[in-house]
Amino acid sequence: MGDLVKVSVDVDGPRRGIQALRDQSLPFTIVRALTMTAQQAQGAARALEGHVFDTRNDWTVRNTKITPATKQVMMAEVYTDTGNSSAPDYLPRQQDGGERVPLGGHRYLAIPTDYLFKYTSRKRVIPDNLRPKALLPADAEIGATYAGSFSSGAGTARRVIGKKTLKKLGASDFMAFTQTTHSGSLCIFVRHGGGTGGPQDAEPWYLLVHDAHIRPIFPMTEVVTHIAIANFDANFTRAATEVAVNDALRGTGLSVKF
Repeated sequence: MGDLVKVSVDVDGPRRGIQALRDQSLPFTIVRALTMTAQQAQGAARALEGHVFDTRNDWTVRNTKITPATKQVMMAEVYTDTGNSSAPDYLPRQQDGGERVPLGGHRYLAIPTDYLFKYTSRKRVIPDNLRPKALLPADAEIGATYAGSFSSGAGTARRVIGKKTLKKLGASDFMAFTQTTHSGSLCIFVRHGGGTGGPQDAEPWYLLVHDAHIRPIFPMTEVVTHIAIANFDANFTRAATEVAVNDALRGTGLSVKF
């Protein structure tokens, strides 16, 4: 019988390396991969917004945000924050659909008509001075007539019209009133006179309704989910490489970010 060969292996070093990987490198890798994926999903959502929405693009895109992952919270979020003090975030209804109702004690929603868009572009926010609150007082009564003035000179700011609109409309007095049409629709009518075109017939600028159904046109959840499924594995590999290289470079003053 030959001599018995004994081999002694010290596994403390590898064990410590595995422990360090689990405690330090792996959490950083997961956090980095989650954050990279959220950034890519944010970019895809913002690109979609640019195609879907004609107005408020800068505001909408700027307020589509992320919350990066951390070692304490290993979750990254992509979310919208387009609400303000007087209205909730408008994007969830664009994603899911739903009913829109008046807010702030108002009785009606004002839906702009094609007549209004003769004087302002559909691809921009309606100027303040062409909105219902500039045409009618808050306590306007059905059938009552209210007078005002479209002017490019001094006066209340909300009566001042932008140059392009003013060129179409002409500086003139106007009369606004609410009236029910023969079809039973309640509208804000506007009649303006003077200016470049002479007195005009009254036009229904806004349709007044108690509620409106919003169609879903912005599939943000689907876009974010698709990006997460398609990209996370590759991002994890990139993050692991990034963490490993930065570990090797520690103390040199150098670092990498993919």
